Parts: sequence; structure tokens; C-alpha cells
Amino acid sequence: MCPVYDVKTTLFFLKYGMVNRKAISYYRCLLRNQYLSSDELAHLNWKKRKRLLRYAFERVPYYRSRFLSSGLRPDDIVNPDDYSKVPVLTREDLINNFADLVSLDARDNYLRMSATGGSTGVPVKVFHDKRFPMAALGWRMLNWWGLTPGVDAAFVWRLTKKTAIDRLVNDLVWWPTIRIRLDASSMGPSSMLSFVKSFNRIQPKVLQGYVGAVDHLALFIERLGIEIHSPTAVWTTASPISLVQRRRIERVFRAPVYDQYGCGEVFWLAAQCKERVGLHVFADARYIEFLDDSGRPCQPGVIGRVAITDLENYVFPLIRYVNGDLGRALPGRCPCGVTLPLIDAVRGRVTDLIRLPNGTCVSGDYVTTIFDESPDAVVAFQIHQKADFSITLTVVPNYKYEGWPMVLEEVRNSLVTKTEGQVPLETRIVDSIADDRGKTRYVISDIQQH
Repeated sequence: MCPVYDVKTTLFFLKYGMVNRKAISYYRCLLRNQYLSSDELAHLNWKKRKRLLRYAFERVPYYRSRFLSSGLRPDDIVNPDDYSKVPVLTREDLINNFADLVSLDARDNYLRMSATGGSTGVPVKVFHDKRFPMAALGWRMLNWWGLTPGVDAAFVWRLTKKTAIDRLVNDLVWWPTIRIRLDASSMGPSSMLSFVKSFNRIQPKVLQGYVGAVDHLALFIERLGIEIHSPTAVWTTASPISLVQRRRIERVFRAPVYDQYGCGEVFWLAAQCKERVGLHVFADARYIEFLDDSGRPCQPGVIGRVAITDLENYVFPLIRYVNGDLGRALPGRCPCGVTLPLIDAVRGRVTDLIRLPNGTCVSGDYVTTIFDESPDAVVAFQIHQKADFSITLTVVPNYKYEGWPMVLEEVRNSLVTKTEGQVPLETRIVDSIADDRGKTRYVISDIQQH
């Protein structure tokens, strides 16, 4: 599984080691951890959780207050089963107690701000610890795909390096790799053509970006019949990916699509290996739970609310943070040999629910897969539920697919059955569906949540 390092990768490690030697040693540690036995990995994760709990109680005002008000102390958490006693941290808790979540030991030069856009929920901000070599988690993931940190890469996401100086510094950090970027928030024909030209000239090994943005680029390339370089891997993140999108992206770029899960609050949560039987949780750095409506951990295979503990962020601890996503753990082990536990692809958010007047909810997990039986019949789809509970299914058909009207009717009938005939259902045929700054939204709901 370990690829042979070429000259560029060797230079990359030599340069990076002079700037951040800790990242290199941490990367080597991660490569060892991924083959620990299940018991060894569970022990490592539990040891890190206990250490974090004690630190948060002693040095983070929010947690000390919250624990004491709950009648809880770290010594009460004796074994992993006790961990569910720890109060969850909601997005509202995070927003309302931001200052008190900062460690008393945190210095300004340790803190790096990260903020979510809020398009799929309440916008939030957190601090990450600059001292933690986060990039090493990504290096390990690339290793699963037969790639090294020293490969040239192309990115389709919202640009955060606004000035020429910012971009120059970023390029120096990643030298000698070449990295090209397309701004996912402004993808016009001219910018995409320029990106494709650079892409074919540089021939990067990996293409990374938001699902909606990469899919939009693939659709643009396909419609114009442009010849495009085939990378080793296409790495998508930020949104669930439907089979419709996966098929198109793989067809256009002639490369496998790998799903990586993370959020603005905690990067690098899980990712697919070459087997793609699920996503490996980065369990030596994070702890992920799936909680039922009563806040108890779900059994493997049962969908629940995602709760995340970042085991490496001591400047702004996030412990049992419920980020609004829905997912489930998978039983068994991956045939690739990596022992890190598996989760299913995160299919949606708590906000991605169709709500019925009688209180029943239809999961976003279902919505993402409504066209999976015939993914080539459509180009894109989206559901909009209005405040009066009525639903509009918007579809961009693939007119080259002979039976698309029949597929659309079958999907419509399925939706009528799922919604128990309680709400009006309209079908709209359109030429395109806009993404949300590069992120795919399968459900837009105007219904206020309580």
C-alpha cells in the first residue's frame, strides 16, 4: 500500500520537515496506527478521550461549568460505556458560549479561525490549533489511493487565498508540488476553460473539490466534448454525493471518485480507501458516534445524528459535538487491511428532511438515492418543500436516455408513497439547477424547525 517516493515527493518531505518536523513524524505514526488491532485502536482512542475530558474540565470554562451543572466529573467516566453520560455540544451551545470554549492555555498564535458558511444550518465558527500537523491526516488518505503528498493537484473550491502574497506563500508551502485552483463560487465558462487548459497542461494526479462544483465542471466538459486529462483519483467532499453525480464524474475524468468526510468545525473525519466499501474513520485522531433521538449511541447500521469528538484540538475542545449530519456505523472490517473502523457515506443533514403534516419525517438519506435505480436518466435533481408542506421535485433530464419520462414517473410515484399522499407534489423540468457555492443541496425546506 505504500507507494515508492519519487524525487518530487522526497524534496517535498525534506522541505516540509525543515518547516514542521512534527508533521513528518506524525505521518509515520498515522501509517502505523492504521494497522493496529481493533483492541489496540480502541484503547488508543479511549486513552485520548479520557485525557481530553480531564483537560477540558480543568482548563476550559464552558466544560467545567457544564460538567458541574450536570453533576459530572471526569473521574465518573470510568469506561467507554460511561462516555454517553458526557453532555453533547450543540451548534447553539457553540454559538452562545464561543469565548468560554477557548482553553485558558490558548495563546493567540496557536489559534486559527474556521467558520462554516451556514447554508445548511446555523453558521458557526471555531478555533483550530495551529500546532497540530493536520495535513498529515490527508497524506495518509492519499496513501490509500496509491498517491503521495508530493503529487501535483487541482482544486475546485471557494478560494480563501485572496491576495497574490497569500497565494505565493501557499505555493511555497507546497513546493515542489504544482497546485491549480478553480473558484467554486464563481464558475463561469471562461474560468472553467482556463482551468481545463491548465489541468491538461499540468496533468495533476488528483482532482479535489466540493461535490457540486466538481460535478458542474464535469457536466461542462462533457457538454462541450472537451478532452480532459485523467487523474489517478477524484476526491470529493463537503456534500453527500449521489450515484448520478458519481457516475458522471467518473465517466468524464475516467478516474475513481473517493468520498472524504469532514466539516468546517472538525476537518478530516473519514475517507474512502480504494475498496470503497465505506469510509475509514480517522479513529486515532477523532471519535465519531451516531446518536438516536434519546441521545444514546445507535447500533451499527442504524442511522443517527453524528456526534464528533476532536481528540487533537486542546485550544478549543469539541466534545460530543452534534454537527447536524446524519450517518451510521458499518459492521465488519475493510478488505484493504486498514483496521480503522468504517462508517457509511454521510447522506444528509438533520435539515435535509421532508416533513409531513402528521409529524412524520422522510430522511434525506432516501432523497439522495431516489434515482439510484436509473442514475443515467437524469442530470440533476432537487426537492424543495415549501412552508405549506407542498413539495416540488425539480429535475434536469438526460434527454439522451430514452426512458427518462418513465423513470421520472416511477420516482414521482415513489415520493407519493413515501409522503403517504399527505402533501401536493409538483414536478418541474428545468435546464439546470444551481449549486450552493459548489455544494450540493438535495433538499431545500422552508419549514421552520422547532
